[in-house]
Amino acid sequence: MSISRILSECPNVQMSLSELFIEVGQREQLPFLEFLLSPENSKLIRTEVSPGGGKLKTVQARWIQRLPETEVEEGGEILTCTSTNTYGDSTTTYTVDTTDTYIASQLINAADIARHCQENSRYVLESVMRLMDVIDRKVASAAATQAVAEIGNWGTDVEGFYTVSSDCLQIATMNGTTEPNPFAIADIQQATRMANYPGAPVAFGGAAMQRYANAMAAGCCSQYGLDLLAITQQNGFGFAYDARLAAAQGSQSKALVTTAGAIQWLSFNLADWNTGITPVAGSNYSKTLVFTPAGVPCDLTMKDD
Repeated sequence: MSISRILSECPNVQMSLSELFIEVGQREQLPFLEFLLSPENSKLIRTEVSPGGGKLKTVQARWIQRLPETEVEEGGEILTCTSTNTYGDSTTTYTVDTTDTYIASQLINAADIARHCQENSRYVLESVMRLMDVIDRKVASAAATQAVAEIGNWGTDVEGFYTVSSDCLQIATMNGTTEPNPFAIADIQQATRMANYPGAPVAFGGAAMQRYANAMAAGCCSQYGLDLLAITQQNGFGFAYDARLAAAQGSQSKALVTTAGAIQWLSFNLADWNTGITPVAGSNYSKTLVFTPAGVPCDLTMKDD
């Protein structure tokens, strides 16, 4: 009879990385996209174009242009009630191209995960969250590119007082190499007032402005749950670093300045098109409307073959 004189080794223990360490970088900062989708920024145009239930509309926006001061007649006869001036209105239409889509998908083979050291329900949930994460990042990149493409002019008043080059307001954030310019935020605020911004300005962009905003205690890091709009209202100006907007503008020294409600993200979903309609989908098929961590509405479709 032989006697074992060797201790058996402990089997490998498999645990989630997030349980063993602080998992860094699982979700990127997407402050501009989160701002676009926030209730404070969203306006009626979003629900009018896509009211839900799988419906899509073409909305015509109508407005009356301001009259120039040259339309006012000087020295006219105030007792004469006649006029030959005629004025019209302007319209533009908004809708969504249903062929311009973003799709992320994954095949889960039951045989492949049979020996996987994790509950199947948790693995499926992690897979869905991973798809939501990449959708968020893709939409954030598209939003940054499209917003930068629509940047407007500052106007003649701003251009006459500040340095403006290629539609970019140039403000120095530093006096020399070590001292922040104490008037940089004041100059940005003044420029937005001269450009007739209807609300407090909020900016997104590169590291140079974030560094200055941190020094002036007017920055925001949305990954820590701080409310950028609250900071904007408190200080009259808010800024958040957004790597995608910096990349879209081609510089860490540039930022996009906007205000709540000025830019709207329009999207369309089909998941709930047949709500209340029978027959319903079979037990091996599921579809529902879900929202990503950044707030992007998505059609989640799952099928068991």
